[in-house]
Amino acid sequence: MLCWLYSMNDKNNTPNNINDIRLGDYQKYYSIIKANEDASDEFLETKLLEIFCGLNYTQIKELPVDLFQNMTSQIYNIFDVKCPLTRRFSMIGTDNVEVEFGFIPNLDKITMGEYIDLNNYFEEMDTLHKAMAVLFRPIHKSYKNREKYKISSYEGTEFFSNVMKDMPLGIALGAKVFFYRLGTKLSKAILNSSRLLMEEETLSEEESNLLMRNIDGIKNFTRLQEEMLYGSTKLL
Repeated sequence: MLCWLYSMNDKNNTPNNINDIRLGDYQKYYSIIKANEDASDEFLETKLLEIFCGLNYTQIKELPVDLFQNMTSQIYNIFDVKCPLTRRFSMIGTDNVEVEFGFIPNLDKITMGEYIDLNNYFEEMDTLHKAMAVLFRPIHKSYKNREKYKISSYEGTEFFSNVMKDMPLGIALGAKVFFYRLGTKLSKAILNSSRLLMEEETLSEEESNLLMRNIDGIKNFTRLQEEMLYGSTKLL
């Protein structure tokens, strides 16, 4: 199986920006926070430096207190940024071959398989890399340096999901924010249309009850999207 090198920043240094952090490392730290909600700040900050700076426990214990605090503060500040949608990015494989990945160019033409997988994989942080493997796929070399591009056909996430664990975190979170906003807009449009239908048309009691259940479902979906989006960064 092909592995991918992290080409943005040396793993042994404190990251300077959010794209110096890999999605897989973020998922790892997120899972530690979720599993240790009552843990001390010292424990979580030690794990922070272990995962994002590549330091072991002995090295961390030998750090001067002021340096330890500066490093942890720098990492926390990195997460306090807005991540825009990035449509193209590149990674380098262990064979030193660079591959460019592109965001789905036309969401209107998304397949049912892609849609179902996105809904499933966006629900949890530990499957976000699989969602990224749906959204980002290799761009054909003939489209290099061209504004428009085509990506490879979707064949599931079995291979590229592991690759996406090495993608820059900022790009992954930017795509997640984009889909949250897109889903919110669609939900609001559906809710407004449903309310107009109830006001303008005479519905039976059964039809009104069914419509109200659908509206409640859309509201719950929107709330879930908000929790998914903001819950992960609030933990950090």
